[in-house]
Amino acid sequence: MPLVPVFDPTTGASGGAAAGGSGSSGIDVLPLEYIAINPATMTKVAPDVMDYTPAFDAGTGISTITMDALSPGNAKYSMTGTGAEWPRSHSPLLDSAGAAMTSADSFVMMVRFSLYDTTVPSSADLRFGVGLCIDPTATTTGAFDGYGVTARTVSGSRKGGIVKLDSSSGSLSTFTQAGNTVIYGQIVRSTRKLPVLLAYGETSGQMPANSYVDSTSTVELAADTAWQLWFGVSTATTSGTIAAGQSFAVKAEYQIIKLR
Repeated sequence: MPLVPVFDPTTGASGGAAAGGSGSSGIDVLPLEYIAINPATMTKVAPDVMDYTPAFDAGTGISTITMDALSPGNAKYSMTGTGAEWPRSHSPLLDSAGAAMTSADSFVMMVRFSLYDTTVPSSADLRFGVGLCIDPTATTTGAFDGYGVTARTVSGSRKGGIVKLDSSSGSLSTFTQAGNTVIYGQIVRSTRKLPVLLAYGETSGQMPANSYVDSTSTVELAADTAWQLWFGVSTATTSGTIAAGQSFAVKAEYQIIKLR
């Protein structure tokens, strides 16, 4: 089989034969690296009495999140509850080259949760999320103005989902499939708007049925508004409580694919 010439993007001319073994051709595309999220190095906001302590293992990229006690429960400790008093960590949203992302950019933010601890206690009905927002310290959805991919530790299992917290509404959705070993999500940002936000799961290396949820938004942001990366934890129900020392572990990662 003849080798196919490789296109030279700098000159527009075709180059020499493609390198590689027998039958190989074209341009190799290297996979983009995920950026491991380390909540321990981010600025943490604990708006009320609910709080957590993060610990990061640099060797594995796994974060262990240990919760303080919370009783009684309240709607404000749920991501979409009134008052938004759930704790979160934040830092500027950067791409792999260290460039800060703004609302003038069009991009896809990929999120991945994996490498959990071996068990999730059945009583640990928590929801954690990763995403982007405008004001990570805000206690109203309109000021927070953000979106994220979530996971729920429920009944010793894991369910993925999404959260939308903007000036139009606050909504939280979870897909039905439990026991996900990996949860993926994409936040697609066109300039100043959100075309789609979605999440889906994987169980023991297989994509399960009924595994994704999605959302869109019509909210338009001012140009050149800086994005913040956020990692947060909430109760999964509006009246949920937390025992002292309750914890979960996760490897949370993201990557940015610029669309223009």
